[in-house]
Amino acid sequence: MIVVRSGEELRRALEEARGRGRSVGYVPTMGALHDGHLALVRAARGLDDVVVASVFVNPLQFGADEDFETYPRDEERDLGLLEKAEADIAWLPSAEELFPAGFGLTIAVPRLSNVLCGVGRPTHFAGVTTELGKILIFLAPTAVYLGEKDFQQLVVMRALVRDLGLPMAVRAVPTVREPDGLALSSRNVYLTVDQRPVAASIFRILSELTTQLRGERASVDAVLAEGRQALTRAGVQRIEYLELVDRETLDPVRAAEPGNRLVVAVWVGSTRLIDNMEV
Repeated sequence: MIVVRSGEELRRALEEARGRGRSVGYVPTMGALHDGHLALVRAARGLDDVVVASVFVNPLQFGADEDFETYPRDEERDLGLLEKAEADIAWLPSAEELFPAGFGLTIAVPRLSNVLCGVGRPTHFAGVTTELGKILIFLAPTAVYLGEKDFQQLVVMRALVRDLGLPMAVRAVPTVREPDGLALSSRNVYLTVDQRPVAASIFRILSELTTQLRGERASVDAVLAEGRQALTRAGVQRIEYLELVDRETLDPVRAAEPGNRLVVAVWVGSTRLIDNMEV
């Protein structure tokens, strides 16, 4: 595996592959890698000739009171895991390279970004789309690989690629979970031993609600109300949202149909957790 830190190094590393018409799969990460990230690398490995994985903690997607400074970082471990997963190139750009002095560009998809997670994190998705939009234009991969765990981000990025007319595929990879059902996240390390069972209950409750929503006579409002009560009983401190949404528009729906997504964001102690499940 080649490790590069500048855009010019990355361009040179890809010159031969591009000259030979080989496909390039791109996996963006913020490091603190877990098997969810590695599933993206393995998916790219199975479909593309060259796999590029980036490790970059993007300052633009953190709010003023969020955990940018304390976000887990372990470069040596991350590189070891990427090599084991058979990435070809690990790209570790600096903030100064991606956002040099005087940088003033914003790339945003407001309609999809201002709902759900965007209500409590109003600058988050503009930070994500500005960073990834710039990278995708520069890197021009054949495909970018994103996890279904952050379903809203997946929908936003699909819209970004479509609206910019970028000639690449956005490939979704299913959520990877712990044995107890908790969706893998770099922030799971913040959970205490006592909080882990509470966090794991999110998957169980979503599964139960999804089963109910598949019933012919299911009342969406009643199922969601029951779900909020179940989350509270399980020990969740705060529910940001629990909604059934259209898989493309993210609009709330009140008639369960195949492909709808049940999405949730909650706080367990000081840790914010998100998850979703297809109906």
